[in-house]
Amino acid sequence: MMQIKDILDFLSEKQISFEFRGDKNLEVAGFSTLKNYRLNTVTWAKNELAYEFDFTDKLLVIAQQGLNVEAQNVIYSEQSKLAFFALVEHMAQKDEQKNIETVKIGIGTVIGDKVKLGRNVVIGNNCVIEGNVSIGDDTRIWNNVIIINNVVIGSSCEIQSSCVIGHDGFAWNETNDHKKNMIKHFGGIEIGDNVYIGPNTVIDRGEIDNTIIKGGVKIDAGCFIAHNVIVGENVIMITGSRLYGSVQISANAYIASATVRNQCKIGAAAFVGMGAVVTDHVPDGVVAVGIPAKILNRREEK
Repeated sequence: MMQIKDILDFLSEKQISFEFRGDKNLEVAGFSTLKNYRLNTVTWAKNELAYEFDFTDKLLVIAQQGLNVEAQNVIYSEQSKLAFFALVEHMAQKDEQKNIETVKIGIGTVIGDKVKLGRNVVIGNNCVIEGNVSIGDDTRIWNNVIIINNVVIGSSCEIQSSCVIGHDGFAWNETNDHKKNMIKHFGGIEIGDNVYIGPNTVIDRGEIDNTIIKGGVKIDAGCFIAHNVIVGENVIMITGSRLYGSVQISANAYIASATVRNQCKIGAAAFVGMGAVVTDHVPDGVVAVGIPAKILNRREEK
């Protein structure tokens, strides 16, 4: 249970701008969707489709600015999606009543002697975490995850099942008679705070320098990140995206199930379309699509 005034304080602390109409002293008993609304909960009105629902029984609605919602209590915000889901996560965490000093490790998991775990780290079943590995506070690692060699993971990250993080990348030397010899890697991986990594994603460590995933990055399932790659802040990678060796992705870029050739650079806030194959640098703020990828237009600011 939370009073509406506490919800308003929470949104203010998150620096989410809003306007409120109603009674701040009423209590909210959890959250629900408009489609499956539960009595006395907070819900979200995203757009005009919300008008299909009756709001007279809704205790508290977080509504997109510009809508006209006739509920008992309404929080209007230009950032209604951010406001609602931040509140949902906050309320769920309060209900779980976690002990932030506790580290939970699942059945069959192996933790090496050199591994350092922060507070409230949760590690699932059948994981292997070995080597010079450091995992920050409040990070959750799911089942069957392998993290080895030199890896630093920040706070409040989520690494889902069957990810492999820290193996050597695919690099070789060739002799005059075409015999291939694999190149030993000595670098590591740096993962910032608030990073999400979906299941079955592979991240290779660097040859000498580190592979770097900066804070706020969100990586969908089944992605591949090769050695020496640098992924900037708040980048989005959709399922199946592949970044080959030494690729650089600048902040706020969006990679939609695309392939990026080694050594290529993707500019800040660029959008690489679904299925694209990038063979050359992509400037800041553009949309690139096709095989090979071509610049379509400037990306519209949201």
